[in-house]
Amino acid sequence: MADAMFRLPEKLDGLLSSHGQMLPRGVEEEIPLIKQDLEKMVAILQQHDDSGAEDCAMTAKCLAKEVRELSYDMEDSVDQYEQAATTSRWIAPRLKKHKFARRRVTRLPEKLRWRLWMANKMREFSLRSQEALQRYSLFNHHGDNGIRAAAIGGTGSSTPPRHDTCFGSWYPTPYEELVGIGEHVNNLEAWLGRDGEQRLKVVTVVGSGGIGKSTLVKELYRRIRGQFECRAFVRTSRKPDIRRLLISMLSQVRPHQTSHTWKLHSLIADIRTHLQDKRYLIVIDDVWATQTWDIVSRALPDGNLCSGVLITTEIDDVALKCGGYDSKYVLPMKPLGHDDSSKLFFRTAFGPQYECPPELSDVANNIIRKCAGFPLAVVTVAGLLVNQMGKPEQWDFVNKSLGYGLRKNPAPEGMKQVLNLSYNNLRLHLKACLMYLSIYEEDYIIQKNDLVKQWIAEGFIHATEEKDMVEISRICFDELISSRMIEPVHINDTGDVLSCTVHHMVLDFITHKSLEENFVTAIDHCQTTARLADKVRRLSLHFGNAEATPPTNMRLSQVRTLAYFGVIKCLPSIVEFGLLQILILHLWGDDDSISFDLTGISELFRLRYLHVTCNATLEVPQTQIRGLRYLETLKIDARVSAVPSDIVHLPGLLHLSLPVEINLPNGIGRMTSLCTLECFDISVNSVENVHSLGELTNLHDLRLTCSTVHSCYLTSKMDSMCSILTKLSNLRSLTLEPSSILDVGPSSMSISCDGLSSVSSPPACLQTFEWLPRICTFSSLPKWIGRLSKLCILKIGVRKLANNDFDILRGLPALTVLSLHIRTKPAKRILFNKIGFSVLKYFKFRCRAPWLEFEVDAMPNLLKLKLRFDAHGVDQHGTIPVGIVHLTGLKEMSAKIGGAGANDPDRRAAESALIDAIKMHPACPTLSIHCLDAMFSGEDDDIKKEDSIEHMTLQKQYDVKKEDSIEHMTLQKQYGIKKEDSIEHTTLQEQYDIKNEDLIEHMTLQIQNDIKKEDSYKQHGFLQKDYRYDANKHAVIRKQF
Repeated sequence: MADAMFRLPEKLDGLLSSHGQMLPRGVEEEIPLIKQDLEKMVAILQQHDDSGAEDCAMTAKCLAKEVRELSYDMEDSVDQYEQAATTSRWIAPRLKKHKFARRRVTRLPEKLRWRLWMANKMREFSLRSQEALQRYSLFNHHGDNGIRAAAIGGTGSSTPPRHDTCFGSWYPTPYEELVGIGEHVNNLEAWLGRDGEQRLKVVTVVGSGGIGKSTLVKELYRRIRGQFECRAFVRTSRKPDIRRLLISMLSQVRPHQTSHTWKLHSLIADIRTHLQDKRYLIVIDDVWATQTWDIVSRALPDGNLCSGVLITTEIDDVALKCGGYDSKYVLPMKPLGHDDSSKLFFRTAFGPQYECPPELSDVANNIIRKCAGFPLAVVTVAGLLVNQMGKPEQWDFVNKSLGYGLRKNPAPEGMKQVLNLSYNNLRLHLKACLMYLSIYEEDYIIQKNDLVKQWIAEGFIHATEEKDMVEISRICFDELISSRMIEPVHINDTGDVLSCTVHHMVLDFITHKSLEENFVTAIDHCQTTARLADKVRRLSLHFGNAEATPPTNMRLSQVRTLAYFGVIKCLPSIVEFGLLQILILHLWGDDDSISFDLTGISELFRLRYLHVTCNATLEVPQTQIRGLRYLETLKIDARVSAVPSDIVHLPGLLHLSLPVEINLPNGIGRMTSLCTLECFDISVNSVENVHSLGELTNLHDLRLTCSTVHSCYLTSKMDSMCSILTKLSNLRSLTLEPSSILDVGPSSMSISCDGLSSVSSPPACLQTFEWLPRICTFSSLPKWIGRLSKLCILKIGVRKLANNDFDILRGLPALTVLSLHIRTKPAKRILFNKIGFSVLKYFKFRCRAPWLEFEVDAMPNLLKLKLRFDAHGVDQHGTIPVGIVHLTGLKEMSAKIGGAGANDPDRRAAESALIDAIKMHPACPTLSIHCLDAMFSGEDDDIKKEDSIEHMTLQKQYDVKKEDSIEHMTLQKQYGIKKEDSIEHTTLQEQYDIKNEDLIEHMTLQIQNDIKKEDSYKQHGFLQKDYRYDANKHAVIRKQF
């Protein structure tokens, strides 16, 4: 259904009330008739959507396309007229060239010409709406009787009415039991473990699309990532953006330091330098060409620390080439057997018990056989049948709709039937939301918060009496996750999906649908001469590193949404897109000193959403941005020369996110419409602006950051947060976290925020409170926290615990995530019993001594436990929590032990006690132990600088899963090999010696010099030297907090 249609009635009413008397006679009568026609068309489409009738899908599809185009044209015309009228910029429009009127019309005043133009447009729209209804009535009247029956909810159609709940809410959680891949996970874990081979291992997983490769490596990465000092999980595609892949890799292996350049050779050098002498794990998902691996491999040092690379691909030759033509570490994946397919299908359709009712057994087995063992097909089809146990007609329909395409043709062609069935079961607004994803590149990770705002700005989402647009938009996202049309990427500790990606087969499917309906037109640098629709409404340009120009055979003035991914110099002039509503720019230049002129945005009077990511400095208009009166979201991930002084006058701005160290102009208290304010740097903004936060009473999400602890008045600003928080009654999330450029010095922990302890009326709807102790700490737990009945996430640091502080925490009924940092050693053990913490899933406890005790039935839903403590001077029984075995739901435990030397008996005793505790646990959770030189020091337990962390000496990892593995568990140690001996153990590595910067900058998927292995050894191979130093002196571990 047309997204613009829902805004049209209000726009037409506004046109009548504001300009009705000035428009020519007859227009006032024409507009209500147009509204009636639109209402009829909406009712027809809604009727088809409710019935789910396939027989009349073509007529409904044609009507929907006509309605969409008509709505777009009407909204464009009304907005153009309104803009001309309100700004007094009466630039003459082009009138139709009627011979009898040409001479008289050209001499009319500009205002009158606009009025005549608007009147002609209204008559045109009225005629088009009538013709659309007549065509639909004609074709539907001559159609099959079943069409009419289905349209009114009868039984004439073979398609059963669509059920209200399209999909269930089930989707895989990080600890969900995976079906049919347990043996594969164990094999891969053994290959990447410490099996005596010290060299870098490259392991590949190969299999058809949709067979479960990504699911397999995600689970393995979750299990073993803690065993490596550095790790990264990156995705590539059929047309990879190597620069973006390397940036993602660098940001994960070196998360606390951003890259100073986006040049390929510099990114490769930075990654290689950082990974040198470290044990690392790199996962590269979905590799399509050996050239991609040729480039990425240059960033990975071979080393001798048992590092590993895990690659997935659909191509056998790629798997062999990436693995050095050694099939020993190539894992081929086959379709699931019938038993595993059935288990996966029933668990998806019916829940964890996955028991099929006898009356559905035959039809269910037929459906499962038609899925041919492909997990993607199994879960997609099963998702259609969630909550349909008592509706056998729905099961019969799915069975009849599925052919045997997957059994005959397991390639992407065989999946189209499954995807089409799932797509047709979506509501109209969900179809629009799904097709919209085709604006993104294939391997792009889409943030949920960004996507829901884009859907709202597009007009896909409409509020109800019970829920606002943001809530409904999030529900739509979750429904698409549950339908398996999009895949979750990041899931937080509360179980919420934060980002997603689209499988390449699904992306191909929705891209085809979008082109067919002229919904989104996505073009890469090879398609710039392609023939396009007459009026492109949403344009996405995927240029990557290539130099290309937009197609010349299209009218840019009709584009409503522009997404651009490429170099700055290839971006078309923004001013040409005069009717833009959504602008998404992912820009990069070859030189960081480049500045990008963004002043043209002041001309985009309809702009609702603006998101810019760039490695250049943005030049924005300083005094004209207030003209963007419809702007709802402004998000800048780039350096900004200065914030426009009139940004505080944007009347409709709802969401604002700016980079750190940005000083907003005074007067932000006028921005009362704001619901989200991200990255507000409390250290650089003025005291006036900090106090003005209390005037933003519509704020739901306030994210504060601090770029320096040496700022003037920082303590007084912190104290003022008490009165500010009292005023923000609608607040749902409040966070304070250090920026990546924060100077962490001895004074960083001395800032007190006790002024915030005396909040008289805390926000009743607050769900997230993250006041990270790296900047400031409370003397004790604020008492007002106990009044937050909806609080789900609490991350806080206190100097000491009072006797009743844990009683306060126990009384929080919704608490799911708790991170607690205590600076002084507790006077006695902290006892957890069956009272309270009933929904807690994540518990992080940081203290000099974790004197914790868990009784039977304590924290029944806890999945992850993290401990950070100092083992020095404390015996093992006093250090290790008691009763870990009583945490029956525990899946993962990690500990960082500091405060003693590598061979200190206290440290060894703490490690041994933790291992023994996990051995006794019936669920066999994974255990990861990191031994650090120092964690707490001095009277205030200050954390040392990052530089000191870089020289910590020892890392030990334990993954305890089964009793057998526990019995054979040994403590791995690294024994240094002298420099002269290590030369004897080096191996000949295949390398491509790129001799100049220009060649590196242009390395892309299109590189054709695929050098054979035997030639590369002769021409490009070189002997790398591995120097292995004494582990007790030079082993490096990255700080992980």
